Amino acid sequence: MALYGRLLYAWLPLLVFLLQAFHGGFAQSYYDDYNNGEYDPNALCSEDPTTSAMVCTCNAGYTNTGSADNVVCTDSCTIENGGCGPHATCSHHANTYAVKCTDEADYINTGSGSEEIRTGTVSVT
Repeated sequence: MALYGRLLYAWLPLLVFLLQAFHGGFAQSYYDDYNNGEYDPNALCSEDPTTSAMVCTCNAGYTNTGSADNVVCTDSCTIENGGCGPHATCSHHANTYAVKCTDEADYINTGSGSEEIRTGTVSVT
């Protein structure tokens, strides 16, 4: 009986390895840890437990310009000025990386992002 116990413990690591390999445990960590599943580096990807398909969502400050199956994350500021008005500069918040619109001098945002009002003094001659 002692020999049987030793053999079982000797083979146990191999059995665990094979079970994880065949049930995708190593494959999932490969996607997560090494190359994001070969998807866009500016996306957060995970495996859907029901379908085993990779599902990706672009990080804050990025917009998917591809499709649901082929995620391509593009800096939001490069797409229509990030939704900022024509007299604003698009940038990203330092902590959240969300889009931030900064109006040019003499302009204020009316609250809609795409509408701005020119302010300042008018001289009449």
